[in-house]
Amino acid sequence: MNLDKSKRNIVLIILSVIAGIAYLAPLIRFTFYDQMVAALGITDIQLGTLAGVYGTLSVIGYVPSGILAEKFNTKKLLILSCAAMCLITLWYSMFPGFTALIVIHGLYGIFSVGTFWSPYLKAIRNLGDESEQGRLFGISEGVRGVGQTIVAFICLGVMGLFATEAAGFRAVLLINAVVFALLTLLVVFLVPDFDKDKGKETVVTGKKESMWKAFGKSSIWLCIFVIMCGYILWNTANSYMGTYCTRVLMITPELSSTLSIIRSYIIVFVAGISGGIIMDKFKFKGSGMFFAFLATGVCAAAVFFTSQTTMICVVVTVILAYLVNVIKSTYWSILGEAGVPLAMTGIATGIISLIGLSPDIFVAPIISRFLAYGEAQGDVTIGFNIMIVWMVVWSALGILSAVLLKRRGMKIKARGVEG
Repeated sequence: MNLDKSKRNIVLIILSVIAGIAYLAPLIRFTFYDQMVAALGITDIQLGTLAGVYGTLSVIGYVPSGILAEKFNTKKLLILSCAAMCLITLWYSMFPGFTALIVIHGLYGIFSVGTFWSPYLKAIRNLGDESEQGRLFGISEGVRGVGQTIVAFICLGVMGLFATEAAGFRAVLLINAVVFALLTLLVVFLVPDFDKDKGKETVVTGKKESMWKAFGKSSIWLCIFVIMCGYILWNTANSYMGTYCTRVLMITPELSSTLSIIRSYIIVFVAGISGGIIMDKFKFKGSGMFFAFLATGVCAAAVFFTSQTTMICVVVTVILAYLVNVIKSTYWSILGEAGVPLAMTGIATGIISLIGLSPDIFVAPIISRFLAYGEAQGDVTIGFNIMIVWMVVWSALGILSAVLLKRRGMKIKARGVEG
């Protein structure tokens, strides 16, 4: 889509902020767990049930999201998602009964993923050509993190203004609803209609691509391979490097929390912006991914070899966080090089997300068993060392996926092959 630079940047920011805020309200327990339990009058088990409902509907929603992105107008789906999230959050703020809360979290899964995820990825991809994809997705990931951080800190400040947890929690939900309402208006008036200028051939091609035909495309499975390797590494490092610093390096919980904030917010922003720019410097995205996975594997191994020197190891964990976030912030930029046609973006991202992001289901159970094994042996460090081997193995698989991606990109450039 041809947009001037300032207009494109505004649209990119709007889309990225939506992508960040869309998950704040459904996952508000991450920040306000105790307040949520007290305000809603629910138990830990009931809260776990709500989380399970949201998680299940989210995972199930990836494929329908891709289908919807191909069959319906992208801008209208974005408007629907924002408006629905606003109304759902308003209902949530009324503190309805537990059955209604289950419905609310199910609806969150539908409208934060089912009607939003693939249209969002499709819109970002449409903002530039192949030479800009790394930068676009990288910046989007960085801005997404900044948007989440700003709204989260506003909610944290507002929470402290109220005498009761219930009043504060309701105010937090209302703030989220207002943000969704504002984002809806911004999409209506500032985001272009990405489907308006599609040629007849592109539209027809997109409609002919069925989900089952897409499943059989090698380009889809190559993307799944790259993204799954990257997401497993990010999921592992993001979830367990903090507790590694506390339980193996024996640093204070306060310092560990500070490092976690750096990894979760500052590193995400820096990695998103710089990673996208760096990735676009490579002639082939496969080359950039090769070096990113290689550096991640080396850095993971370095965690093991520097564990006896606390401060050096801490620095290594921060570098590791940067590397996995570079991969995560740019791996959606590989679609073109892998051979996924632009007209097939919606359904492709739905399928890729369903499988490629499935590590959310199995990474935590696997790593927790590594750690439990270490504790059973009398030293949790053993479990963490197994985890490091796990990361090195997935880095090696990531290197292989990057090599295949580069070969695929070279083949497409030479012969114009797709699929």
